[in-house]
Amino acid sequence: MQDFNDYVKNGGGVTSGINTDGVDPNILNMVTSLANRFDGKSQNELLMAIYEEAKKGKRQGTLSNADIDNFAKMLSPMLDDKKRKMLNKVVHELKKI
Repeated sequence: MQDFNDYVKNGGGVTSGINTDGVDPNILNMVTSLANRFDGKSQNELLMAIYEEAKKGKRQGTLSNADIDNFAKMLSPMLDDKKRKMLNKVVHELKKI
């Protein structure tokens, strides 16, 4: 199996077609893992899982505000205005932790 960075660079997986410049590969790996685990589940279930993982990372000191900003920057272009506002609210809440 190829490593994750090669997989993303070659256009595979959840992040295919997304600008991942500046995003920590560990964050991309987490998102890909969650997306695969929640395949077929509701969007809300996936978003809650990502939020809970981010909270855990913030509390453990393994997720910085810059990581959160980079993730939001990567995800934002794929969202409509309503979801982008929700993402901004979640980012704001995560940064308080």
